[in-house]
Formats: sequence, C-alpha cells, structure tokens
Amino acid sequence: MTEQARIISMDDSLVTLACMDEGSCASCRGKGFCNVQGKQYTAVNKNGLELSLGDDVEIYLPPGKTIFSGFMVMMLPLITFTVGFLLTARILPDAGEAQHAAGGFLGLAAGFLGAYFYGRTQKKISQPEILRVIRRHTAT
Repeated sequence: MTEQARIISMDDSLVTLACMDEGSCASCRGKGFCNVQGKQYTAVNKNGLELSLGDDVEIYLPPGKTIFSGFMVMMLPLITFTVGFLLTARILPDAGEAQHAAGGFLGLAAGFLGAYFYGRTQKKISQPEILRVIRRHTAT
C-alpha cells in the first residue's frame, strides 16, 4: 500500500512525516483504524534519496508488516492472558477464579511487555519506506 506524505523533519535515515491532505484520508477504506490520521509518523529513507524539509514523498507500507504489527499488539496479549489463566488453573487447581484471573492478567502484562520490546527492536525494520519524491519543496 502506498501513501503520500510531507517531510516535516529529518534525522539521519529516519524521516518524520505528516499526512499531506485530508482528502486522501477521507477516501481511505482503513480510516477507521488508522493511527496516523492527523498525526506525525516516521519512515526510513532506505534508498538514500536526496530529501529536504517540505518535500512531498510517496511511502510504501508493507501490508504483511502492518498485519503482523497489529497481531503483535492485539493478539499476543490475549494469547498470553489465556495461557496465564490456564497455567495458573493447572498449577493451583484448588485456587479460586480470582487467582486464576490474576494469573491471566500477569500473562496479559507479559504479552504487552513482549509486544513493546518487539516493537522497540523492530522499529527500523517495520517502518514505512520512502519510495520517491513526488514534489520538491521550493523556498520562497
């Protein structure tokens, strides 16, 4: 999936972008789930393109990486909650539901912590990539 954005700051190969216009956001099918609409986000300049502040660029958001990121944030904690709940019930069979639920919430916390550290280690790898410059910013 490709999108258009405007460069608002640069730091080495990481570039901070903002959505160019609200019109493209309005027509997007994923706008209800979009976490960048009206916000700033970063992309990687892997191709070493000559960029400057204010340039309009086309970025590529790999669908597989986007889906997997959503899985890590939403499904991993749910899975670890279930594992924590069932493991606590198995280890402490005479314990009540409150103790089993506490084990589940510990699993949930472990899942969120795992997703957080995964995101930190994969930050540059899972970033959108800048494909090309659409329009150069001209200083007036």
